[in-house]
Amino acid sequence: MFPANSLLIRPAGEPDAIALRRLAAVSDARPLAGRVLVAEAHGVIVAALSRDDRRTMADPERAPMSATTILRLRADALAALEREPRLAERIREAVLGPRERLRLPQAA
Repeated sequence: MFPANSLLIRPAGEPDAIALRRLAAVSDARPLAGRVLVAEAHGVIVAALSRDDRRTMADPERAPMSATTILRLRADALAALEREPRLAERIREAVLGPRERLRLPQAA
């Protein structure tokens, strides 16, 4: 089980650019680009995930082991919300599988 409230998960903004470059340097990774989620612990960005290519990076000394997993879970939840905004339909799809799309006859 992951402590869901141990980290603040949020989208990265322009003011986070320096912190993301620092995180890339300490984790020996290329900086992330595009839509990025960050995980903060005590006001410091300790991990990040690119929603576009699913790459992650984490500070090996500050990030809890669950940080990248929590980021992936949040990214999956955001992707599901974008795909289907209605909660009831997302739950139905998870239990029963995707609905077949009805094809309505075309007017002549």
